[in-house]
Amino acid sequence: MYKDSIHVLARAVVIDQGNILLCKTLDLPVSFYFLPGGHVEHGESASSALIRELSEETGARNVEIKRFLGVLEHSFEPGFSSICHNHEYNLIFEVESEKLKIDIEIPQVEDNIQILWMPVKDIINIDFRPEPLKKLILKWLQLNYNDSFYSSML
Repeated sequence: MYKDSIHVLARAVVIDQGNILLCKTLDLPVSFYFLPGGHVEHGESASSALIRELSEETGARNVEIKRFLGVLEHSFEPGFSSICHNHEYNLIFEVESEKLKIDIEIPQVEDNIQILWMPVKDIINIDFRPEPLKKLILKWLQLNYNDSFYSSML
């Protein structure tokens, strides 16, 4: 992967009992938090990528995408937090799964990230990346719309 490339990522907002599911980096000089999910591969729809990534990160198999929340285009300075790229499109979906609940232990499947729950209101006070998502997530969750995303790949 090249630093001057643009990456497309599908990210999940999973909320349970006022808490949001987050990932925390474990393999970088400075830890930060981010939404579960990851890269959309060539020929893969964003929703398929998100379901695949959630399975890889949490072991959850039965994931339901409730709705598309929004997209954030973000560019940042290259550095340890942007080893493979520095410009990305984050497609954010609200997601549910019976396996992704605060009272169910989520296995730590990948060595480089920790999966954890945090009160939604607390994301404003942490090193959460990309940073603009802190406020956008809260805004998008308050809006009541369901048909804002269309993919010709579905």
